Amino acid sequence: MIDKYQIHHEIDVLLLLRHIWKIVFTSLILLLLPHFAWAEIKDDKANRIVSGIISFTQWPGLKNPELCALSSARHLSLPQHSASPAATFTVVYLANVNDIALHRCDAVYFGDQTPQQQVEAIQQFHGRAVLTLAENNAECTVGAAFCLIFQPDHTHFSVNLDSLTRSGVRVSPDVLLLSREGSE
Repeated sequence: MIDKYQIHHEIDVLLLLRHIWKIVFTSLILLLLPHFAWAEIKDDKANRIVSGIISFTQWPGLKNPELCALSSARHLSLPQHSASPAATFTVVYLANVNDIALHRCDAVYFGDQTPQQQVEAIQQFHGRAVLTLAENNAECTVGAAFCLIFQPDHTHFSVNLDSLTRSGVRVSPDVLLLSREGSE
């Protein structure tokens, strides 16, 4: 026969374990929530920065450029093949750098590619006007022309003037001033 004391003790233990589980689960949610919110904010800032740079860029003889974003990009979330009349460019997401050759790619947004990998990809555009942007190039001395720099409280961009000069595109001087000021 089972003792009433033993049953009460087992129920108390189960209730205690349930209570501990709730605390652990709630703590995990509270710890992870700021990271998800921060990623969302960064995506919005990256979208605004990239859209702004492209809207102030001129390609010779081109009105609606195609932005090729590599799928390794963590901070860009622009809609693919945007059909909005207000859109000044279309977005195509590519699985890897090799897919660039299969598209027009008037602008390229690099994700986790190193600056050296960016240089190698840019070399295939020889003779074409292509704007390059990157999120994995904080130094911004080689590789992409524009480098987005993500910090917990601030997202800004930097310009590699050598790459921009070789790109064949014309960017408004106002954009270059914004990069010097470290604007969002």
